[in-house]
Amino acid sequence: QFTIRYRTGLKHGNPIAQVRNAMFDIRDATTRAFNGELTLPFKYWVIFPTFARSIWREKVGQEGFCPPEFLFSDDLSVDQLARRLGAPTDDSQPVRLCPLDQLQCVWRAFGDTSVLYAAPDQRPKRRVAEGTLGAFFDDQAEAYKSLSEEQQRLSEMSWDEGPRQVRGVAGSGKTIVLANNLARRAERMLEAQSQSLFAPSSKPRLLAVCFNRTLAPFIQQKIDIAFTQRTGRPLPPGLVDVLSLNKLMYHLSRAGLWRYQTVRDAGEIVRALQYFDELEHTRTHNPKHLHEVAYDAIYIDEGQDFLEEEIRLLKSLCRSTDCDEPNLYIFYDDAQNLYGRKRPNWQSLGLNLRGGRSFIMTQCFRNTRRILEASFNVLYGSCAAAKAELPSRDYGDLITLEQKQMIRKDQGLWRVNFAPRSGIAPTISFVDGQPQERQAVINRLEWLLRYQHIRPQDILILAHSKQRITQLAELAERSKLPGVDSIHLAIEDANKDTIINHPGRVTFSTVASAKGYDAYCVLLAGAEEFSTDIRGRAAFHVASTRAIERLEVFAAAPSGLALEMKKVLFLLAQ
Repeated sequence: QFTIRYRTGLKHGNPIAQVRNAMFDIRDATTRAFNGELTLPFKYWVIFPTFARSIWREKVGQEGFCPPEFLFSDDLSVDQLARRLGAPTDDSQPVRLCPLDQLQCVWRAFGDTSVLYAAPDQRPKRRVAEGTLGAFFDDQAEAYKSLSEEQQRLSEMSWDEGPRQVRGVAGSGKTIVLANNLARRAERMLEAQSQSLFAPSSKPRLLAVCFNRTLAPFIQQKIDIAFTQRTGRPLPPGLVDVLSLNKLMYHLSRAGLWRYQTVRDAGEIVRALQYFDELEHTRTHNPKHLHEVAYDAIYIDEGQDFLEEEIRLLKSLCRSTDCDEPNLYIFYDDAQNLYGRKRPNWQSLGLNLRGGRSFIMTQCFRNTRRILEASFNVLYGSCAAAKAELPSRDYGDLITLEQKQMIRKDQGLWRVNFAPRSGIAPTISFVDGQPQERQAVINRLEWLLRYQHIRPQDILILAHSKQRITQLAELAERSKLPGVDSIHLAIEDANKDTIINHPGRVTFSTVASAKGYDAYCVLLAGAEEFSTDIRGRAAFHVASTRAIERLEVFAAAPSGLALEMKKVLFLLAQ
């Protein structure tokens, strides 16, 4: 019997059976992808990387159970692994070459895991003192390198007949699923195009759209990685557009579909309706042009940020299909409704999301339970004043969460069951005045970098207002922060198309600009600035759930949501 230590605790299991079954699945998926006779050797190992073979022998005896599939720390040199794979022992023996097309199918069979973590050049190995937060974050980055069954299942689905909706709790990996599913669709479309006997009537086109401009380059990166992993080649230019909503409007105005209007020219609803009218005019008078600029499928990330009129507009940008339903895929989280949008009436939009077309992602992989519980209780006002404006039970779909036993009420507090890691408790610090608070945040940042050896890109500093975060970034620029190449102020126009969390940089951002991103450590400044209405609570929830492992909140006054957070943390600690 084996006791295996997982991130969620100790469990009994049989690693031999686990590995054998996994290899069977990999071989089966490779066979289906290759669609021919495989000549590749498939071998499996059970690896114990933390101790040597001699330690095992001492435990089980020299004649004890130790099959050849068991490898230990002293078996993991490149030479020894190569010999186990059948590599020649000297230069006189020929090298056995494996067919490249079969190896690429093995690569595809392993799934889409590389979209989860940074490439080695983005997060190089290093040695730091054990027990520091930097070492802990490095360990966590190594641990989270595989998709969950839920993420893999949704990534693999072929959505070719009408719309779909994927709802999920914060940190469930909706953007990862979007990137993987879109990359697989792009691969299928290119393969179908290459096998067709007839020239396509139009060039295949896919769109991923989000509301937040700074999120678009992050989604683009994930799609590029997913496609390259599956096919072994880069994403062809022009196949996939990844744009914020406003950039999409401008992009299509350059294509002659309509006249571009800024938000200052008209309100959001009026602007969407005017675009829709011009699009319908083109549909009537120049349908060929509309077909050329429209998309075979549109993926909407952070769908709760969009107005109903904007989703109707995006639906009209989908090319017609045989089933006469748009290929529109909406990724949605009610509880992160930062802009206070009303949930769309899908039926009135002509989107049939019934009959197995709506999916709920039920487990959070990003945040710890302690961070989520603190944030969730502030969101729903567990310690709010009697007359406070609070979200309804429909706002975050509490009924579904309770039915699925993902949350429960315990002595007036919400308890979260959908985050497996307990983690470090969040903290809150009150400082007398904004100048003192700014200095306290920078002092804390320096301590994390100098004494906890945290990588700069693993820290994200947030505030609700542009003025507050700009002042913090300016103070950081004047400070001599150890190991920091530069300060990245995400709200600057020059930085809005640049990915947050670049190696060597500490990012300062408003909550709105950081939406969709995360960091191992988040310092949230100016907590008293968040309003106590529903939009303020949603913004505070979004800010708090950017933190993967550690959340530190600062406030210049003990009021509003800052005071609620203090009460929540006190009660959760009891």
